[in-house]
Amino acid sequence: MKKALIVLGTAAFIIGGCGGEAGEEQEPVGGDNGNGADNGAEEEDNGETVDAGEGLELYEDNCLECHGEDFEGGTGPALDGYSEDEVMTAIEEGPGSMPADLVTGEEADAVAQYVEEEAG
Repeated sequence: MKKALIVLGTAAFIIGGCGGEAGEEQEPVGGDNGNGADNGAEEEDNGETVDAGEGLELYEDNCLECHGEDFEGGTGPALDGYSEDEVMTAIEEGPGSMPADLVTGEEADAVAQYVEEEAG
């Protein structure tokens, strides 16, 4: 009986130490994939565009109230003709009464690309 408890206890310890669901792949600690090189700790811009649906949703949630459904403006300026870089600058700096960094990172990229593609 004692032997069975030891075996069950050991098995439970080993299974519990796995720290994940069966079949779930875990990321290595430190992101070096065990080869000593840091593969992708920081992602590079590879020229891919973001999902247009994401840009639309973010625009609707954060920009539409001031810039309008058709980018025609309202309390904020119309966005016709703005480039992606100009939109990014506005998002980061918050000109006029617009708050700075209303969206950041990939979300800001998505909004800027969306505005340039749809309003530009």
